Amino acid sequence: MRLIVFDCDGTLVDSQQAIVSATSEAFEEVGIAVPSREDILSAVGLPIEVAMRRHAPEADDTQIDEILTLYRAAHIRLSQQSDRGQVLFDGMKEIIEMFGAEPNTRLGIVTMKSARGLNRVVDAYGIRKYFATLKSADDGPGKPAPDLLLDAMAECNVTAAQTVMIGDTSFDMIMAKAANAYAIGVGWGYQSVEEVVEAGADAVAEQPEKLVELLKDLPAHG
Repeated sequence: MRLIVFDCDGTLVDSQQAIVSATSEAFEEVGIAVPSREDILSAVGLPIEVAMRRHAPEADDTQIDEILTLYRAAHIRLSQQSDRGQVLFDGMKEIIEMFGAEPNTRLGIVTMKSARGLNRVVDAYGIRKYFATLKSADDGPGKPAPDLLLDAMAECNVTAAQTVMIGDTSFDMIMAKAANAYAIGVGWGYQSVEEVVEAGADAVAEQPEKLVELLKDLPAHG
């Protein structure tokens, strides 16, 4: 048995336009300097409050709360727009279907999306049935803490040696290594290959086809 766990934003779905636009709108509304696109994307994968405090270190708690409220409202609205929403990266649905059909493989998602946001993605693309475990920002401490990944492993009754974590950021890699899981970085997300390697990736897939090869080479332990 093995457990393959995916990050969501930047790994399964391309949601960068919605994230950048929602962040920019929120900061403009509150009257705080809007962070650069690069800075916004570099914080994807962190709990949203941590990311916003990183972008606005001088903001007080009231301003942060206002930013979070505005961001969440804008993100929901933008995610529902076809031109600025969330789209599965090419090849990812096929990968989910392929490995989700294996009798000795379980699939999971660990993301810093809200439960509502995660549910929206798995339902919109008809992929919920392939996942044995879904962990969101609502379920516990955020990345890079390993808690959510450890919870997913416990839920699926697998060990660290039977677990693979796939993600596009250093936060995913740090979480995986803290849980003693195998860490695969992907090259189509929000951080560079160099960043995920530096954070401890055991392997890197620069394209979905390479990810298939890597996963096929990792046996499903009994």
